Formats: sequence, C-alpha cells, structure tokens
Amino acid sequence: MASTKKNTYGSYSGDTPRIALVLTPLDDKNLRLAAQIGATDVVYYNMNEMPTTAEALTDVRKHVESFGLRLSCVEGGPPMDKIILGTEGRDAQIEAFNDCVRAMGKAGIPILCYNFMSKGFVVGRNSYEVPARGGALTSKWKASEYDVDTLTSDGVTTHAQLWESLEYFLKAVIPVAEESGVFLSLHPDDPPMERIRGCARIMGSPEAFERLIKLYDSPHNGITFCQGCFSEMGVDVPSTIRRLGHRVHFVHFRDVVGTADDFIETFQDEGQTDMHAALSAWKDVGFNGIIRPDHVPMLPDFEEGHATEEKAVGYFSGKASGYTMIGRIYAVGYLRGLFDAVFGAAASAVSTALNPAALATVPPST
Repeated sequence: MASTKKNTYGSYSGDTPRIALVLTPLDDKNLRLAAQIGATDVVYYNMNEMPTTAEALTDVRKHVESFGLRLSCVEGGPPMDKIILGTEGRDAQIEAFNDCVRAMGKAGIPILCYNFMSKGFVVGRNSYEVPARGGALTSKWKASEYDVDTLTSDGVTTHAQLWESLEYFLKAVIPVAEESGVFLSLHPDDPPMERIRGCARIMGSPEAFERLIKLYDSPHNGITFCQGCFSEMGVDVPSTIRRLGHRVHFVHFRDVVGTADDFIETFQDEGQTDMHAALSAWKDVGFNGIIRPDHVPMLPDFEEGHATEEKAVGYFSGKASGYTMIGRIYAVGYLRGLFDAVFGAAASAVSTALNPAALATVPPST
C-alpha cells in the first residue's frame, strides 16, 4: 500500500480530508447552506472557462471565506481543446493555462481539476430522467442504445496522439504548477470507454493513471479520483485507492450500478461500492485533500431540475444533471456519518476547518 505524504493545500495541512461542494449557483443562499450542513470547502465549477486573473479569483475566494468556508479548487479550468488534440494553437492555450495556474497560486487556491477528453465527445449519457429510489430522477449510460459510431467534428483521433499531447502538456505546465503551489488533478474519462464517435479516450483504467504519474513525476501532477468512474471501470475501488492514493488531491464521492458501457448513477449509499471501505482506504493512505459528493439524483418534489433552472456552468444536460442542490444535503449527511465512523473524534475538526466563529456568523438571508 502506497502511503501519502501529507500535502499542504493553501492554508490547510491537517490530517483528515474535508467535505467540499459545488454550489449551483455559487450564491449567498447556497454558501449559507454549505456552511449549515457541515461542508467546509467550495469548488468553483465551470466546464467552459474560469476567472483568469489573481484579482478575480481572490474576489471569489474572499466571498466564499466570508461564510466560513474555504475555496480549495477550480474544476474545469481554461479551454484545452487544442492542447488535447495537439493541433495548431496548443502552445497559446498552454500559455493561457499557465497564466491561470499562476493566478490561482497568487489567489491561494491550491487545486485545479481538469480532464483530457476531446471536446468532440466528453460526458456520455442516454437520459437524465431515469426513475430512482422513491421517485427521484437520475441518469444512465448504455452504449448499445447510443450512436457511438458517427464521427464528431474532431474526426478520428488516436490513443498515441492523446498520450503525446498529454506528455507535451505536462512538461510545459507542471513546472509552473510547482512554482505556484498548485496541484493539477486529472479526472477520468466518463464513461471510461476506449473510443466513442471516433474520439480516442485514454484515461479509463488504473494503469492509465499510473502511466500519467510516470510521465512527469511530481506531486503536482496528480489525480482527481472519481469513485464513480473507477467503479464503472469494474475495479475494486478501495484497492485502487490504495494503489493510486499517494497522488490523489481531489475525490468525487459518487457511485453507479453497472459497467463502463452500461450503468445507472445512484444515491451515494446504494451503488456497487462499499463506501465505508472506500473512506477507510482514504484514511489508510493518509489522504488530506477534499472530497465532494458528485452527481446526486434529483428530488423532483423539491426542485425543477436543470432543464429549467441554472445548471453547473458549462455542463449541458437535462433534468437530473447531477448538479442540483437538494440531493447534496442528503449526500453530505451520509458522508459526515461515514467521517465519524472512520475518523472518529478527528472528524469533529472538519466542521471548523477554516474559522469556527465565522460558521456562526455567516451573512444572514434577506
């Protein structure tokens, strides 16, 4: 079992992981909610773009901190389409990416989550209105019911092409990340299939992430461990945590029932992963990054869903996008219970990780 050396993430260097949330939208009401239900950290989420200056990022961080929370991660990052395909203009995109990394470092935001799926086909789902427990709605992916063969505007890409592009990218950006104190964290492909619509996909196995680590051996070349994606791969999630956890900075607490070519997303407590064993594995490897509930089912009696309401910016989907807010309340409660079971008394420190006084004095609703 690989053991993780404790990382310092901005101002945090504690022993336990922390519970983070994407807030859709990122407004005062949802910041209050995050503080009330026991999250400590916030993830800025936008799959299209991100604030590009230290000043703009600092403004977001200070707003989050005014609610007693910590802004620990940007998820999505700047555009990478030319970087991924290795086409003309990738050097300009790499320089823009490095500028964002430098800005994050100056603003004190330590984790940048990105993916390496070509923009011709990113996340695949057949439906966002699949019945789930108690009439909730969720999403599914079934390759046999999807047109997986029609080419996208990216044409046919190869695995060798993407691996070359990834290595070129890492050699250009990891030194900047090291200088800036920012940890890059690569998310798996979702679904983790080798090819969809002509688009090669390379981040779909534990072996791929071991190859990633070897391409540039630095703690700042890290992993976003989406438990749902690794579950889709058909691997044992707790064992894979022990295999890769030494290079993980960010965890997506999510689950499914099924395999890479046929799965349904579930509530966090009813998928095919033993979530207590998974969190115990994070404890065993000494993980002290952030864990956020991801892709929660939608509760239609309480929310309209993202076919009509504001969705996670840059994330196109139907109703049960996975980014509605009400289901996250349950997910955080379930995760807090697991924290108490796994970490014991240490878990009580999670709720006051930044500023205990601020949690009692967040700006009131108007």
